[in-house]
Amino acid sequence: MRRPILVVILMLVSLGCGGDQGEKYLQAGFACFQQHDYDRAIENYERAIASGARSPGAYNMLGMAYRFKYQQTGNPELQQNEIDAFQKAVNIDSKYWVAMINLGTTYYSRGDKKQAAVWLKKALALNPNHPEKAQIEKMIAERAKEAGKPGKRPAPTGSENRDDSE
Repeated sequence: MRRPILVVILMLVSLGCGGDQGEKYLQAGFACFQQHDYDRAIENYERAIASGARSPGAYNMLGMAYRFKYQQTGNPELQQNEIDAFQKAVNIDSKYWVAMINLGTTYYSRGDKKQAAVWLKKALALNPNHPEKAQIEKMIAERAKEAGKPGKRPAPTGSENRDDSE
């Protein structure tokens, strides 16, 4: 199931990319990514971005390469780079639900279920028919359940909840 998703992501990456050079680096990055050569994938995605590929998909794939490199090494700096890349994708396109799912998943894996729920809710609002909707809703529900446990403060509401809106 992951291979078709990656192909779709590659097609999304190509949209909005800056010029042939940027697309060349994106394709090279994707080829390296598929070969599990995450260092070279990261290099190529960064070159694509530097050459003018201002695409949320390019940043999303950069984040994915950092994710897999982090999983290989456990280096927390790589996970922060992953988050930064996904965040840049969302900053470019505030409706880019793919990066929101990835942000939510990253925060969830870090144990930050509050931040995970924020991004996952936003993504589902934009793509309510996501094929993994049940699993995403389960992750969101874990945050709600956690917030309701004795000794836990309830989630802030209103203007106190500004951090959740980002």
